[in-house]
Amino acid sequence: MASFGIGAKLRRERVGKGLAIDDIARNTRIAPRFLEAIETDDYSTLPGLVFTRNFVRQYALTLQLDPDPLLAALPKPDESTAPLPKPPARARSSYYRNRRLRSLLFSIGWLVLAVGVGMGAYVYFTRAARTIKDKSTGDKITGGTSRAAAPVLHSQTAAPPPAPAAPVQVSLTASERAWVQLSVDGKTTFIGTLTPNETKEISAAEQVKVLTGNAGALTISLNGKTLDSLGPRGHMREVRLTAEGPQFLSEAPPPAPDPL
Repeated sequence: MASFGIGAKLRRERVGKGLAIDDIARNTRIAPRFLEAIETDDYSTLPGLVFTRNFVRQYALTLQLDPDPLLAALPKPDESTAPLPKPPARARSSYYRNRRLRSLLFSIGWLVLAVGVGMGAYVYFTRAARTIKDKSTGDKITGGTSRAAAPVLHSQTAAPPPAPAAPVQVSLTASERAWVQLSVDGKTTFIGTLTPNETKEISAAEQVKVLTGNAGALTISLNGKTLDSLGPRGHMREVRLTAEGPQFLSEAPPPAPDPL
């Protein structure tokens, strides 16, 4: 793959922020050797164009750069010609062996359940019969004379109060792939890409910050209430979520059209 000149820009921005390659790798979970390859425009060592574009996007967002101008310099993958992976072959004998094993385990499970139910019933009826016998013996000793039962004192121990729930409960669900960075009470707890229909739940004592590169793909619920959309698809948004409600912190300009 030819050099597109984006590596120097990313490296210059990283050095300007006082960050090392390992810092970027820790935040993006991308191997340092891939990040070094991007900075030197050595795309031949990267695992394909789709991964290259995703790595560049995550690198740029970690540096708080708009990734769209950088991605515009990279070619788009032709997904129509990408070969699909072949399913792994499985030996027929292994299939039937696993099937017999599952059937055996299922039968053993039912046997254990039946034995447990039988033992429970035996203990229950034995205790019931003993209780009836003891009551009958007591009636004969007292000659049928009723006596006031002695009060039984029970020690009353106050149950510990339940721990209060965190005042900020946030749930995010992606309708399509969306890069997300989450911060809980000022500490970054997640950086990555949510896949379609993937849900992530977060709790905080004070606030949750959400930074995303695809605002229209996220549905956010705050303390059980679904919020309005953060913005259009493909746009960057950052919002602070507290018990009082959402507060937008930044709004990136709409992405430039991809000339490729």
